[in-house]
Amino acid sequence: MPSAVGAGPRGPRPGLLKASLFLGSSLLVVGLFLFTNRTITRLTSEVQTTSRVLARFCAQASIPATMSPELRRVFTEILSAIDFPIVLTDGKGLPRAWHGVGVDPELVPAGSLDSLAAGMEVSPVIRARLARVEGRVSALDRRNRPISMTEFATGAPLGQLHYGEPVVLDQLRWMPYVSVAAVALLVLLGLSGLASIRQAEQRTIWVGMAKETAHQLGTPISSLMGWIELLRGQTEGASPGSAALDRSELSETLDEMTRDIERLGKVAQRFSHIGSAPSLQRQELTPVVREAVQYMRRRLPRSAGEVTVEERYEEAPPVHLNRELLEWAIENLLSNAVSALDRHPGRIAVAVEHRPRAGVVEVVIADNGRGMAPGDQDHAFEPGFTTKRRGWGLGLALARRVVEEYHGGRLYIRESVPGQGTTMVISLNA
Repeated sequence: MPSAVGAGPRGPRPGLLKASLFLGSSLLVVGLFLFTNRTITRLTSEVQTTSRVLARFCAQASIPATMSPELRRVFTEILSAIDFPIVLTDGKGLPRAWHGVGVDPELVPAGSLDSLAAGMEVSPVIRARLARVEGRVSALDRRNRPISMTEFATGAPLGQLHYGEPVVLDQLRWMPYVSVAAVALLVLLGLSGLASIRQAEQRTIWVGMAKETAHQLGTPISSLMGWIELLRGQTEGASPGSAALDRSELSETLDEMTRDIERLGKVAQRFSHIGSAPSLQRQELTPVVREAVQYMRRRLPRSAGEVTVEERYEEAPPVHLNRELLEWAIENLLSNAVSALDRHPGRIAVAVEHRPRAGVVEVVIADNGRGMAPGDQDHAFEPGFTTKRRGWGLGLALARRVVEEYHGGRLYIRESVPGQGTTMVISLNA
C-alpha cells in the first residue's frame, strides 16, 4: 500500500493552472500587439521617407521634361512604376504629368495642356478631367507639403511636385486596429466557450447532485422500511394472548431506526449548506474522521477479512470546520477508496496527522486498490469524470469544493500508482 507520507500535491491546482495560462496568453497577446505596432510604425516611417526621396528625385526631372510629347511619354512611364499618387504642376499650377490620381494621363493630350497654358479654350471633357486632377492636388497638399522645382542654373521657379502616400501605408495604419479587433473577437469566443463549458459543468453537477441526493437518502430510507417491516411482522405474528415483544430486540430495533433518522437529518443539513456560506467552528478533527469511518465500516462487505480499515490519530490542535460538510467530504473519499479496491484482502488506512512546520492538520486516506494513471489523476476532481462503470463522477469534485472553497484547505492526490493504490490528503490550516 502507498505510504501515507509525502512531499505535497502532485501538481498545480486546476484553478491556478487556468489562471496562469490565461495570464500567460494575455501577456503573449499584448507583447505580440506591441511588437506588431512597433514594426508597423517603423515601416510607416520608412515608406514615408522612401516616398519623399522618390518624389524629390522625380522633381529633378523638372517641368521641361513634360513639355516635349516624347519626354512626357517617357516620364509618364517612369511615374507608372511608382505606387503612390504624384502630380507635376507648372508655375501656373496647371497639371503637366500625374499618376495614381484616378485620371488616365493618356486621356489628356499634351496639346490640350499647351492650349490651356496659352489661355486657349479646350473641350469641356478635358476641362472636367483636369479639374479632377486639380482636386486631388489639393488633397495631396493637405497630406504632404509640395516640393518646389527650380531651374538648376538660374534658380527660377519651374513648378511644384505634389505627392501622397502608398496604399500599403494606409493598410499598415489599420493593422493595429485589425489586430485589436481580432484579439477582441478571440477573447469573446474564448469567453463564450468558457461560459458553455461552465454551463455544461453546472448541468453535470446538478444531475450528479440529484443522483447523490437519491443515493444519500436511499440507504437510511431503505433501512427504515426494513425495520418497519420487521416490527410489522412481529406484531402480526403475535397471538392475542402471547407475551409482548422482546424488549431487548425492540430496543435494538428502535436504536437502529433512531440512527437512520439521524442520518436523514444529517443528509438534509448537508444539502442545506450547498450554495451558501456555512458556519465554521473551531473543534477537534479526529472525532469527525472517526465518525465517518464508523459509518463506512457498517457499509463494508460482510465477508470476514475482505476489507480492513486501519486508523491512526495523532494529537492535533483544533481547526475551523463545519462538521456536517467535512464529514461528508471524508465519507466520499472513503467510499471512493472502497470502490477502488479490486483485491483481497483490501486495506484502507485512515490517519490524522499534525504538521507543525507547515501549520496544518491533515487527514490521510490510503488504499491498496487499482490506483490511477497519471492522465486520470489530472482529471480526477473534474465534475462528471469517473473511471468506474457506475457513478456520476461527483464525489471527488464535491469533496474538493467542500475542503477548498468552504474550509480554505487543500484536497489533493499525494500518490497514486496503477495496481498499487492511491493516497488522498485533506489539509486544513491549524
